[in-house]
Amino acid sequence: MHWLKVSFILCMFGCFKDFRPSESFLTDYLTGPWKNFTASEVNHEIYPVTTYSYLSTLILMFLITDFIRYKPIIILCGLSGTTTFLLIILGDSVPILQIAKFFFGLFMSAEVAYYTYIYAQVDKTHYQDVTSYTKGACLFGRSMSGIIAQLTASFDLLNYHQLNYLTLSAIGIATIWSFFLPPVGQSIYFHHINRISIDEENSDAIEHTLFCKVKNAYALLLKHFVLAYSNYRVIKWSAWWAFSTCGYLMVVTYSQLLWQTAVKPGDRIYNGAVDFAYAILGSISVFCVGKIRLNWNLLGDIMCSVFAFLEGSILLISSYSYNIQILYVGYVIFGVIYHVMVTVASFEVAKCISEDSHGLIFGVNIFLALLMQSLLTFVVVNTIMLNIRQQFYIYSGYFMVLAMIYLVLSVINIRQYRRSMTQLRTR
Repeated sequence: MHWLKVSFILCMFGCFKDFRPSESFLTDYLTGPWKNFTASEVNHEIYPVTTYSYLSTLILMFLITDFIRYKPIIILCGLSGTTTFLLIILGDSVPILQIAKFFFGLFMSAEVAYYTYIYAQVDKTHYQDVTSYTKGACLFGRSMSGIIAQLTASFDLLNYHQLNYLTLSAIGIATIWSFFLPPVGQSIYFHHINRISIDEENSDAIEHTLFCKVKNAYALLLKHFVLAYSNYRVIKWSAWWAFSTCGYLMVVTYSQLLWQTAVKPGDRIYNGAVDFAYAILGSISVFCVGKIRLNWNLLGDIMCSVFAFLEGSILLISSYSYNIQILYVGYVIFGVIYHVMVTVASFEVAKCISEDSHGLIFGVNIFLALLMQSLLTFVVVNTIMLNIRQQFYIYSGYFMVLAMIYLVLSVINIRQYRRSMTQLRTR
């Protein structure tokens, strides 16, 4: 039952890692009397740092995680999260908060080790179980942080500043907990026992030098990459994965700034309750979509088009609406749609690739999403300097264009399907 023990330790880490109640009110905290930053400083100078940091550090994390066998990166994840919220508590200037957001980007990029560690520790027969356990633990931590944040704020038990101490304590516990993770004896690329050599002529020779390990590992990485992205279905679903994730990250990063524009003085803020509802409904929806049996080869493109159009419509309404309830509901629906469709994309991609390359494809797709997010942030937030409502108008157009692209793909796909069915009948 080794895999159950490892799963339990990893799930506890994930639960505490995602228990961050202060995040539900982070924008109000930064612009409130505790820090006194302006909304413009938060929008244009502080928040974008996370995007750039996430992109740049993900490359490094992706290259070294397998090489140094996961556990050190998981520990780094905890340490960088602890540093982030310690700086947020103590910092009172834009540069210090920018450093905090840099460490938060590192924290997010180091999560790649959390999501891939388990595949190097358990047998393939348990992959589906441990994947659901670890994702469920993170969603549980996120939902609990949302409801606790809301209850403590609503009943004036803790203010927004004090919520940071809850977050810091939880991530500190996660960091300590990470030291109890069993070390990885072998990994997928650099330290795999009985790995077949890429060079078939020397397959019987076992070379232990560092250079050969690195050469063979990256040759195998390249092989998996080419095999995966030579498949049209992998390209199509990976494109959806990357484009939708880019848009999703932009929305969740800047939503609290949009909500601020709709809150009247004296109104109670329900950001924590919204985060709770979002996490619970998202987890239920993801579980249900895993049980639904549809012909995604035929219906996938049209479903992507419909949902992208719905997401774009939600963001368009949000960019004009000053009704906070509408903004809250739109945010929850938008998030649930994203998680459902990215789950579909992940298992459709998984059907077409080897089990060993799951982490690779996951990393590449996230990297592409972050690259596009960085470009979008640079243009919309840091160059054109649009205000928050204009930004959401642009994000709406982004999803509308995505809807049109997948509508065209769906028409082509349906025509090809009809043609193939006609050919079958005539035989």
